[in-house]
Amino acid sequence: MFGRLAESNAMAQIMYGLALRHGWGLPADPALGISYLSRAASSSAAVESAALSSGLKQGGAAKGELVLAIYELANSFRHGWGVEKDPVAARSYYETAANLGDTDAMNEVAKCYEDGLGGKKDRISSEHRDEINTPGN
Repeated sequence: MFGRLAESNAMAQIMYGLALRHGWGLPADPALGISYLSRAASSSAAVESAALSSGLKQGGAAKGELVLAIYELANSFRHGWGVEKDPVAARSYYETAANLGDTDAMNEVAKCYEDGLGGKKDRISSEHRDEINTPGN
């Protein structure tokens, strides 16, 4: 079902991409899964750009899909699902999703800084995660 919907719907592209990446209900094809995740990010970015151009200050309805697609692309690069492992790309995608407000991505960015994934270790940046996640902040 997601395969048919994935021609024109960003959330379906994400779900179909994840199903292909992991072989959920169909034969696994991680490389094709990446292409659907990339399409979802691209089409969602276009919708968001149009929303911002029309005067909306917070973007449009596609922000959730955009952030999720970027986060899942980061996971793919981190783990080598459908692409060569690329820690620098993973960290960059996590940072982008985090800057768009995704809390899971914020935690992953902190782990990247703490472990030195995709760049140098930076304990101060990783400790910032604990400040963000402390109740009352």
